[in-house]
Amino acid sequence: MPIALRGHHLLCLLGYRGMGYSDTYVDNMTGVYRTLLADPTTECEIVSGPDQLCQCFPADGEYHCEDRNVAERDALIVQRLGLQAGQVVSWAEILSRVAQSLQPDDLFQICSTCPWLSYGVCQEGIQRVVAGEELPMVRPKVYGVQVDEQTRCKHYYSEIDIIALKFGCCERYYPCYECHLEAADHPPKPWPRARFDEPAVLCGACGHELTVQAYKSCESKCPSCQAAFNPGCLLHHHLYFE
Repeated sequence: MPIALRGHHLLCLLGYRGMGYSDTYVDNMTGVYRTLLADPTTECEIVSGPDQLCQCFPADGEYHCEDRNVAERDALIVQRLGLQAGQVVSWAEILSRVAQSLQPDDLFQICSTCPWLSYGVCQEGIQRVVAGEELPMVRPKVYGVQVDEQTRCKHYYSEIDIIALKFGCCERYYPCYECHLEAADHPPKPWPRARFDEPAVLCGACGHELTVQAYKSCESKCPSCQAAFNPGCLLHHHLYFE
């Protein structure tokens, strides 16, 4: 099924760096962003109203997804890219159209009412696309207690404690079971056996995601960057995997 995206979110994704309106919003947008980067042939359906990103806008926030100025911005961007609502195109095609049709400074006119414009990240994203450069990968957010950049935490902080694991209850990464107990608002549930072929382990060194199957057969070493994982984690697999 294509990913539903509205006009201004096509450009927001170019400048995405892991920020957003809430944890749920960030988790969702990070997932969409990583899917598009991993497979540029992914199909996207252009829509004229709330899309797959809007659906995770926080209920307690000032909902703007149906505001007139946002709709006008969507229409202008879609027209500028030579697209139309209801059209299904690949992410690669969208990038190609951006490269041919936009320059970073165009956003000061197209997106003049956007509160995120001043951060400069969307301009930077367009500049990368125009220059033929790859967009930077954004890591999934890792929740927990005193989590560092390589996923070490309050409970496990040796040099080789650099993996985070996704829990089946919330589909969020935590460095360890104890972090989930302390930081989450619900009991932990292990990743389901039926989904062992999906990414559920994160390398804190390089950001590579492993399936459970790949992690169990990696001999405590990241298959992407060769960073060493703590082999003692094998003793706790029953807490994380069904």
